[in-house]
Amino acid sequence: MPVLLSQFIEACRWVGALLVLAVHSTNMFVNLADIMSAPHAASVYAWWFFVSFELGHQAVVGFFAISGYLVGGAVLAQLRKDKPFLRDYLIHRFARIYIVLAPALLVTVAADGIGRGWLGDSGVYDWPVFKDHYRADLFLGSLANLAAIYCDFFGTNGPLWSLACEFWYYISFPLLLLPFARAYSLRTRAVGFALGLAILVVMSIPSGGWFRFGYLLWGLGALATLARRPLVQSRWIALALYVAAVIPIRLLVRGPNLEAFPYLADLADTLAAVLFLNLVVTLRFGPQQGWALFQPQLHRRLADFSFSLYSVHMPLLILARAFVDQRFGALWARELATPVHWQVMAAVMTAAVVFGFLFSRVTEAHTNSARRALRRAFEAAEERRRRRVPPPLTQEPEREPQKADA
Repeated sequence: MPVLLSQFIEACRWVGALLVLAVHSTNMFVNLADIMSAPHAASVYAWWFFVSFELGHQAVVGFFAISGYLVGGAVLAQLRKDKPFLRDYLIHRFARIYIVLAPALLVTVAADGIGRGWLGDSGVYDWPVFKDHYRADLFLGSLANLAAIYCDFFGTNGPLWSLACEFWYYISFPLLLLPFARAYSLRTRAVGFALGLAILVVMSIPSGGWFRFGYLLWGLGALATLARRPLVQSRWIALALYVAAVIPIRLLVRGPNLEAFPYLADLADTLAAVLFLNLVVTLRFGPQQGWALFQPQLHRRLADFSFSLYSVHMPLLILARAFVDQRFGALWARELATPVHWQVMAAVMTAAVVFGFLFSRVTEAHTNSARRALRRAFEAAEERRRRRVPPPLTQEPEREPQKADA
């Protein structure tokens, strides 16, 4: 992958995670209900515009497109080779998800336990959105990546729904395409395709979730890697097209418009994903000079813990909101924003980023080590299996000569 494109993707990853954190933090601590009726500083108007639900949602759309481009694109590349790849691929994907997911669920248990035990009278943990979400079966459902597909999310960690969708994309996509993998036997390809199709059907049965539509966006990302040339040669024009689409989406995809046109959100997300991937392809084939903003290695360092930050930020925000409600009263956070509200939000966001970084040092930073450990475990199991199976006979055993009749 060209360096400029790699750095651009890294920048998109950490900026997207930070935007999601900012959107959720604003919803928790800053009330801008008077944004259209009272004068505000230019910075407040800028925050209101950019740190909005719709642009936060577009960050998630970008995550799905990038994931499809990187992971799905790698699958398409492997299919063109005459070398088995499925085992190493699954090891990489399982390690990537579970080295963060399982500890993130434990963080959720701890944060929610502290909040419900010490700050329960704040009422935050009794909000309808969290009602009956602290059950063990929901913990196991989230651990099995079924959240928002076959069960509710566990505790206060709603954002884990996107990991559940992506996990099953990771598993089903190579299986569905296994018939094109020449390195495998006809039987293996047929069984793999059947299993992939079964996963796709089973996960698509529940209605109201994002699995099916998200798969479309993810698949578009994978298909973008097959482009032989960009549709738009100029990266500036490609960027301008994306921005020109996202700004109207920010302003129009909301409230009455969604009620009048139920499919408006899906159309907007598809358009945004296509134009974002158009920019990615343009950067892939374009010159690697210029755009100095994306050159620093800082983007990679920040992206290296963006997954961790995304996975643990919500329980931390809810814990902070429970503390604030107990300390200042349940109505304080709902008052129109004052400088103190902004300061509290900034402090909470900073704490979440620091915790996300420290969390990543004991989880995400060890992804490659986890992959090596899983690979060694598979190799050891394969060696034990070989030892238990007797070698096939290569020739018939010699017969004893018959004794002559006396």
